Amino acid sequence: MTEPCAVCGAERANSPSDYFCSDQCQRDWHARQVVPLVSDVGTWLPSQQARPAQNWRAA
Repeated sequence: MTEPCAVCGAERANSPSDYFCSDQCQRDWHARQVVPLVSDVGTWLPSQQARPAQNWRAA
């Protein structure tokens, strides 16, 4: 017997996934796990701002 979908509880009889009944349920679950990115760079402290151009070196 298979477990129901981890997101919506539906049967996942034809799903290749062990946890989700559909791609949409998998995307919904993943969206809840991801930490949102900070969108306002202007509020970062100087120590939090990366300076990739100064740290970059050719191989």
